Amino acid sequence: MYIVKNAFKSITRNKLRNILIGVIVLIISVSACVSLSIQQAAEVAKEDTLSNLSVTAQISFDRKKAMEDMQQKSTSDDSDSGSDKSFDRGKFDFDVLQGSSLTLDDYMKYTKALKNGDSYYYSGAVSLNATGDLLPYGTSEEDESDSSSSSKSSDNKSSGNSSDKNSQTPPNMPSGDSSNSNNSGGGPMGGMPFQVNQGDFTITGYSSYDAMLSMFGEDGSYKISDGEMFDETSEAYECVISNELATYNNLKVGDTIKLANPQYEKETYKLKIVGIYTNSDSSSEEDNRFKMNDPANNIYMNYNAFSKIIAASEKADNKTTDSDGNKTSAALSENLAFTYKFASVENYEKFADKVYDLGLSDDYKVSSSDLQSYENSLTPLETLSGTAMWFFFIVLAVGGIILITLNIFNLRERKYEVGVLTAIGMKKAKVAMQFVTEIFIVTFIALIIGTSVGAAVSVPVTNTLLQNQISSSQQSDSKVSKNFGFENSDNNGRPQGGPGMSGGEMNPFGKSTKAADYVDSVSSATNFMVILELVLVGLFLTIVASLAALISIMRYEPLKILSNRS
Repeated sequence: MYIVKNAFKSITRNKLRNILIGVIVLIISVSACVSLSIQQAAEVAKEDTLSNLSVTAQISFDRKKAMEDMQQKSTSDDSDSGSDKSFDRGKFDFDVLQGSSLTLDDYMKYTKALKNGDSYYYSGAVSLNATGDLLPYGTSEEDESDSSSSSKSSDNKSSGNSSDKNSQTPPNMPSGDSSNSNNSGGGPMGGMPFQVNQGDFTITGYSSYDAMLSMFGEDGSYKISDGEMFDETSEAYECVISNELATYNNLKVGDTIKLANPQYEKETYKLKIVGIYTNSDSSSEEDNRFKMNDPANNIYMNYNAFSKIIAASEKADNKTTDSDGNKTSAALSENLAFTYKFASVENYEKFADKVYDLGLSDDYKVSSSDLQSYENSLTPLETLSGTAMWFFFIVLAVGGIILITLNIFNLRERKYEVGVLTAIGMKKAKVAMQFVTEIFIVTFIALIIGTSVGAAVSVPVTNTLLQNQISSSQQSDSKVSKNFGFENSDNNGRPQGGPGMSGGEMNPFGKSTKAADYVDSVSSATNFMVILELVLVGLFLTIVASLAALISIMRYEPLKILSNRS
């Protein structure tokens, strides 16, 4: 108790010196509080976002691995033959890189790896042509008349062939027999099957309403404006069409539309319209060459009915004859997209391991775009957190050095006091403890004030710095886009148009240019963990600041100190 009382008296006798020490500790504590709060806010935001994250995953062919295996095999063969190890173009196997498609039965087999709370959904997509008076949105009657004339000319050359009005292959889509066109994996919408003749409409069959939540859900841009959604369990040929397509063709709920196989137009299917939807985000007529690409020409139906169309097409007599007289099947080929949905990231990680035990080939990979988006959303916050931690360590190091220097000068000034106390019989340990207690009291008073100030400013400071970090990232992306010549890029660096791009959805590198949904604010930063860390900081500063005093006092000889004083 004597040591504590004497420490308080000493503090009041040396006000200016202790105020200076307190101010330094205050600055350190405020900086430490803000830095640690930013780091803690990043951890809390990461955990909260992850706990609320709905994880979906797809199984897709690992083309990168196939390419690496092909290169390795080629170089290995060249090594055995003693020739150059450069890749032989003649050994480039396109069929291997294309991969084989997983069937619906394959996907269903892997659902055995799902846990409680997990689910799945799937969809199929195919391209069909308009028939009769029905026109795809964006096509004039003159265009239809011209394509019909072209079709008749083509039919005179090859009987059984389909109309040529959409016979050109879209850019970046290989032409060929549709029987080898089925792709595996992908999102709920998937891609379109690569057929020789692309139709006017994209027909998508969904297994359940869950598969359509990204479109018609709470955050979706689609809405049924007339009629109702098709029954998800029915096998009836019912569909919903866009408001633009309905208005353009004077269609209403209850009407029937007739569609045809684009490769064999004698094969037709009738769909009853049960609902009309609006799409607030649709950008029409993006590519007039392929009407199926226009969002207004998307037709949705139940997968049960959709699969009946595919099955009927496979059984139909729809052989086509080419110019050489060879007959090939013109059956429709769906593009199947299967999505697994997980209750937690842990379930996803276990699924990604277990599917290989269920027979999935190593040529396929399990991936989740949700996790990638989640990681992207935290990038600015994690970058800011890393910067804050570096700032914390620098402030702590500089502050510690300053405190050590101040206490060395303080000890030199009070050297005679140490000599007197030890000369009258006080043990060196107690003298050292008094100095430590003084530093401890000053440090923790400043630390309490600094923590209060830091807690008050941590949230606004964090949000301000986070907004600056996000703005910097967006400006960097925008500058890169403009350097590539996309002068119409918006402030987020998303190209508004350009070669091979549609409405700013894809950049020249094939990656989505949609702005990441960044975590742009935090509601709380300083919590119990931050306070505990600040207490440890206070102890660290106390030990560091008093270290020189402890060493010096233990080495002092009282008689020598007094003799030097006299």
